[in-house]
Amino acid sequence: MPRRITPEFKRECVNLVLFQGYKYQDAADAMGVGLSSIQRWVS
Repeated sequence: MPRRITPEFKRECVNLVLFQGYKYQDAADAMGVGLSSIQRWVS
């Protein structure tokens, strides 16, 4: 069963990139999601 990605989870991922200085790939690895997902949520 796929997990449900909540808006709060997406905000947490975006926060890593925009405010904590993570590279996209590092944020994706840390949060266990795909790189393209992180890129889409940040944009």
